[in-house]
Amino acid sequence: MPVVAEVKGNVDRAARKVFDRAIDVAGGLRKLVEHRNLTWLPSLAEAAYVVVMKEVGGMTAKAIAAELGITEATVRNITSSDPEEVRRYLSGELPDLSEHVAGGLAKLAFGQLREEGKI
Repeated sequence: MPVVAEVKGNVDRAARKVFDRAIDVAGGLRKLVEHRNLTWLPSLAEAAYVVVMKEVGGMTAKAIAAELGITEATVRNITSSDPEEVRRYLSGELPDLSEHVAGGLAKLAFGQLREEGKI
């Protein structure tokens, strides 16, 4: 049992890092308030877990969905989001976006943390 708890603890810590960094990537908490995007926070937490479970844990969409109690379609929407499009949207380059914003943010954050060797 301790091995399972350790793996879950690692996923929890990594997901928290991704969540925190994603808020920074979005411009910080103040920016989220300015854009009225506070409704993103639950989706962002979910996306952080999905990205970590896929990238670090190598889990399938089906396994991630079962673990988090979400649909496989939600997992696919998160994992297929285009982080560059989300970055462009947040910087004001794009007026509207059809991407999963929280998924793109989580992917941007994960990429930065991976490059820095923090995940």
